[in-house]
Amino acid sequence: MLNKNRTFITEGIVLKRVNVGETDRVVTFLTRDFGKLVGVAKGVRSLKSTKRAHLEPGNLVKIFCIKTKSMPLITQSSLLEYVQSSTRNSLSALRGLAQILEILDKLFVEEDNDEPSYLQAVELRKAVLDNHTNGKIQPLLSKLLQNLGYQSFEKTHHKSVLDYVAEITEREMKSFEYLRVK
Repeated sequence: MLNKNRTFITEGIVLKRVNVGETDRVVTFLTRDFGKLVGVAKGVRSLKSTKRAHLEPGNLVKIFCIKTKSMPLITQSSLLEYVQSSTRNSLSALRGLAQILEILDKLFVEEDNDEPSYLQAVELRKAVLDNHTNGKIQPLLSKLLQNLGYQSFEKTHHKSVLDYVAEITEREMKSFEYLRVK
C-alpha cells in the first residue's frame, strides 16, 4: 500500500536480522505485498526501543516504512503473532524455526510479490511453531516449492529438503539438519 508520501504499511514474517553500527539493524522480511523485503531499523538495538522485541526472527509483524533511495526505513512495527517462549526454550523447536526461516530466505527473491506463496509460508511457519512433525511440514514445504515453480521434492533424487533447496539456490544451507528423511 504505497501513498504519495512514499510510505507504506505491510505485514510479514521476520526472516533474519543483521546488526549494523551501534544501534541499527538490517532486517529481512517476507511480506504479503512486496515479497522479500530488506529494510533498516534505526535505533532498534537501544534499550528504549519499542521495536526491539518485534523484529526478532520468526515473528509475524506489521511494519510501517518510508521508501528511501536505498533500503526502506522501518519507522514503526507492531506484533501480529510472536514466537512463543515455549518455542524459544526448546532447542529442537528453535532449530526447526531457524531451518524454515533460512529456507524461506533462500527461496524467495527480493521484491517478487507472490501472495499465495506468502500465505503458504505463513502456514508453514505456524506448523513449525505448533511443533508439528515432519509428516505435516514436509508436504507444506513441498507444496510451497511447487507453487514457486520448482519440481516436487518427492520426485527428486535428494535425501533431504535441505539438499534440494541448496541445489536450487546454489548455496549451502547453514541451519541445523531438521527435515531429514523423505
